[in-house]
Amino acid sequence: MEMTPSTLRDICKETKLYKTPSLNDKLYLHFKGFQSVANLEPYTGLKALFLEGNALESLEGLPPLSELKCLYVQQNILDNLSGVEILPDLDTLNISNNRLHNLENISSLTSLQTLVCTYNKLKSRESVAQLRHCSSLQTLDLQHNELEDPEVLDLFRALPDLRCLYLSGNPMVSKIKNYRKTVVAALSKLTYLDDRPIFEVERRCAEAWSKGGLDAERAERIKCKQEDMDRDRRNFEAMQAIRREGFRKRRAALGLPPGDTDPYFDTMNDDEWQPEQEPEELVAARAKLDSVSLAQQEVVTANAKQISAPSSQQENQPAGIRSVGGSKKTAEEPLQTKAAASENVQATQNRLPSKAAVPSTFTTADRASAVSSAGSEQADQPATATAGSQLFANAGHEVVSIVADDDRDDDDVSDDGNGTAGQQTLSTTPYDELD
Repeated sequence: MEMTPSTLRDICKETKLYKTPSLNDKLYLHFKGFQSVANLEPYTGLKALFLEGNALESLEGLPPLSELKCLYVQQNILDNLSGVEILPDLDTLNISNNRLHNLENISSLTSLQTLVCTYNKLKSRESVAQLRHCSSLQTLDLQHNELEDPEVLDLFRALPDLRCLYLSGNPMVSKIKNYRKTVVAALSKLTYLDDRPIFEVERRCAEAWSKGGLDAERAERIKCKQEDMDRDRRNFEAMQAIRREGFRKRRAALGLPPGDTDPYFDTMNDDEWQPEQEPEELVAARAKLDSVSLAQQEVVTANAKQISAPSSQQENQPAGIRSVGGSKKTAEEPLQTKAAASENVQATQNRLPSKAAVPSTFTTADRASAVSSAGSEQADQPATATAGSQLFANAGHEVVSIVADDDRDDDDVSDDGNGTAGQQTLSTTPYDELD
């Protein structure tokens, strides 16, 4: 893909930048597949240029962008840095994931402060020798290259403002004995090395180790701990002095005798602390509450025993005796009850009218005459009629009960599937069929 003016305009429109090239201070040309740099002369106001993820083999074609501060050309196929020498004010340069074997032409970047050059082909000391001219360099990332020569550290000493250094992933790390201590002692202004920062204690111990070995390092570490303890003690004493001054002012304001202790503790002594005595009313109320609770618990226990007593008595009774409603009944009682019920039915049937006197079906005229005659007889003998009606109702109830409980056979019971077996037979049995 060619970097033509129309292509650049389309990219500006797509990324919502200005149509006028000189008004843009950044330009996003990453991951477009460009193979060369061209037609960037109108973009004179650029401060950040993103060219990562393309197929650039060289940076030739870059115009002298005087205001350019940040250049990102990682993930390309660069094998040299020709073209960066015309960017003297460049502050940040990212050239990671390329094919660089050396850092030529980087010596002209005197204002460079951050250089990221990971995953390249840098091997020898000479491949990074031009870094000594970048006197403003503060952050240098050379991770995962092929640097083997430990003398590269001498090159880093020439960088006066170097603060952050990343060298992990290079063979030289394993070749330098006591790598971290050596690098920290060699670079006096370094504050961050590889994966963690460098604190003052680590630096002092590393410098002592470089001068006097392990014993000097131990002595320096003990000295650092003692200094920390002394500093904590001084801080504590200063806080105590502030408190005493505050106590003196408080005592003066309260009109108490002079002193530097807390006035609150003047009323206290060294005797053992005794809890305050509770009021008598509170003690009496608590005792009364305990007695009420105990009485309630006794009542609950007694009720539970009464409930469980009948069941235990029933379990202890013989097999031929069962308890129903608090009374004992033997196994022979059902037979006696059935005989008595039969006698009651026979007596009831004797009192009922004969079969000829009570027809099975009634006409409307018969029903009216029967009602009128019943009314006249009731007027003459109210007591007898009332007694007969009550007797008739009782007799009917007894007949239905006996048929339902004792006198029905399995063949006479019809089941409609809804749990109503025998219901239709009991409700439609006429009294005249019981003779």
